[in-house]
Amino acid sequence: MLIRSRAPVRIDFAGGWTDVALFTEKAKGIVVNAAIDIYSYSTISYKPVENQIVKPNRVLDRSIRIYSADFDTFVEATDIRKLEYDGNIDLIKAAIRKMSIETGGFDLITQSIAPPGSGLGTSASMGVALIGVLGTMKGVSLLPYEHAELASNIEQNELGILGGKQDHYASAIGGINFMEFNGEEVKTSPIHLSHQIRYELEKNLILCYTGQSRLSGDIHQKVTSAYN
Repeated sequence: MLIRSRAPVRIDFAGGWTDVALFTEKAKGIVVNAAIDIYSYSTISYKPVENQIVKPNRVLDRSIRIYSADFDTFVEATDIRKLEYDGNIDLIKAAIRKMSIETGGFDLITQSIAPPGSGLGTSASMGVALIGVLGTMKGVSLLPYEHAELASNIEQNELGILGGKQDHYASAIGGINFMEFNGEEVKTSPIHLSHQIRYELEKNLILCYTGQSRLSGDIHQKVTSAYN
């Protein structure tokens, strides 16, 4: 079986950094952002256990094969417990663990059209895409806000990467949104634009790649240290 999932990256117009915990624990953060038609993709292929033909003296295929096109990295493990966090495509490994994918026996390929570290929330969109494809394989249906919370949890709690939640919610919900962050509470409201305003906005927006990348977790660490 073949399952595909994609999730958009985002641009933000106002309120960046007011979605991070160091701010939302003391005041309400407000962000206006928009998901755009640049996506992170996740594709998984597997053969259901009931469809596998097991010959004498052979066991079911439980191995996990992962390829990240963004980092040109291939990882293979015979068991989910052998997927160790070592700085090598840890986000993908964490998503597999967090989604409790225990059976193995699948190939997973990921790629984002936006360059890693481009400042568009690529890791968040990849997390949302991974949850989508792994959840479908597992037969789990999640609401958009559940996708966002789980993707955020994987990055911040499972991997210890500092950051906010606007990227995950923008990717999971889509569209243009007004977001409020108050402690752990998140509220999102869609912003409906007329066709005329939308066309005018698109005409006056330019998105370009500078050729430079950065790790948002490192930036958040520096800002948090300076803030404290």
